[in-house]
Amino acid sequence: MEVLTIKEIALAVGGRILWGDETLKVEEVFTSSKSVTPGSLFVPIVGERVDGHDFIKDALAAGASSCLSGKEIDKIEGKACILVEDTFKALQNLGTYYRDKFPIPIVGITGSVGKTTTKEMVAAAFGTARCVLKTEGNMNSQIGLPLMMLKLSKEHQVGIIEMGMSEEGEMARLCNIAQPEAAIMTNIGISHIAQLKTRENIRKEKMNIINSFKEGGCLVLNRDDDLLGEAAQCLKNGQITIDLAEITKKKLAASQVITYGISEDCDFRATDIRTVSEETVFTLTYPKEKNNLWLTPNGISDDKAVRETLTEEIHLKVPGLHNVYNALAALAITWFYNIPVSLAKTGLKEYQPIAMRGQIILSNGKKIIDDSYNASPDSMKSGIGVLKELENVSRRIAVLADVKELGEISKQSHYEVGEFIAENSLDCVVTIGEEALYIAKAIKDRGVPTETYSFTNNQEAISFLKTYLKSGDGVLIKGSRGMKTDEIVKELK
Repeated sequence: MEVLTIKEIALAVGGRILWGDETLKVEEVFTSSKSVTPGSLFVPIVGERVDGHDFIKDALAAGASSCLSGKEIDKIEGKACILVEDTFKALQNLGTYYRDKFPIPIVGITGSVGKTTTKEMVAAAFGTARCVLKTEGNMNSQIGLPLMMLKLSKEHQVGIIEMGMSEEGEMARLCNIAQPEAAIMTNIGISHIAQLKTRENIRKEKMNIINSFKEGGCLVLNRDDDLLGEAAQCLKNGQITIDLAEITKKKLAASQVITYGISEDCDFRATDIRTVSEETVFTLTYPKEKNNLWLTPNGISDDKAVRETLTEEIHLKVPGLHNVYNALAALAITWFYNIPVSLAKTGLKEYQPIAMRGQIILSNGKKIIDDSYNASPDSMKSGIGVLKELENVSRRIAVLADVKELGEISKQSHYEVGEFIAENSLDCVVTIGEEALYIAKAIKDRGVPTETYSFTNNQEAISFLKTYLKSGDGVLIKGSRGMKTDEIVKELK
């Protein structure tokens, strides 16, 4: 972060310096009193259970030089305080102000599944030619995103920013802060469907990521996803008929759209996909020039145009078809920014999954796929696909916990995961939680020979697995963040 003064921050957030020196300098911004560093600004957030204002004194005592506050507080010598109406909105305003100081492209990434892995692959591909700022951890929310913007510095040449949403209007607010000029949409699943009710509503909300596009903005779409494919088809037909906000329709019609997938009419297409020693190899076919794209900048496809294409063999050190899609998105967006595929692919070749995001851990002769960070029905199916591709394992075992936030369709969604497993011949499935029982039920209903064991909590499952697992097993561990399935990984490693 570049240094800001208290006076500059007060102007940016529309606040008033309650006390302290207006020339005091701020070098970092935090919302946790336990994380503050010398010279930092503490922003107390009012949550459902905890009010950050209760920790202002602790933060300042720990070294923070200043704070925001939504209420008048007693003066502390040598420190500064800016009074604002709402600390949450003030943080977002500060993130927006600071982002405006850097005229670099921001690539926003959204989707129901695969945002983080796609972000990491995009950053790896861009990193071959540019200095990259990428989203850290889970900083993709209305609090995390402005904090990420505040990490920009003069050395950065591009920002790869993950943008998550769980409610109506959230993506538009994130878009106002990050102001992406390009975006990737990985898919439209059923995460957060309890709040937004339908996949079409989820698509409408996520498509707001393009609302900040200036002329020449680029949207990269997974054309093999049915709802994103429908959006691409609208553009090909020259008429946007899907439900979108009016501003989004206008932005979409004026955007450059690049599609990716394995179907024939994708701009960036993967063929001859194969797994070799738990690594993935595929042939990429892609346009020779930008005017060879399926969709022209005004949204109308010229089917009669001669489309010249090139090919390149791509190597990934990770298995799974979903990683092929993530790589295609990364190759498409870097190509748009004039990074040759031959260079971008070298970054992808070195990509390794981050903790709890599909790492394959070798432990006492077992191969454990640690995909415990979070889950959706679709990502569970992807994880099972990786489990099926493991080589040199004697048994394939899936440990699956509840998927949260599915609302009325939760039981059916879990049941469909079980049906998918029944079609993919696993040796054993261990479920944890009430909803995951429906995974086991579907397997039993199908009458396949897959063993099923169900438990109410992680400790029960751990006790069972410690006696059941043996050398040579391949094990997938996955569940919603709230199920804390990383506890199982730690005990089995």
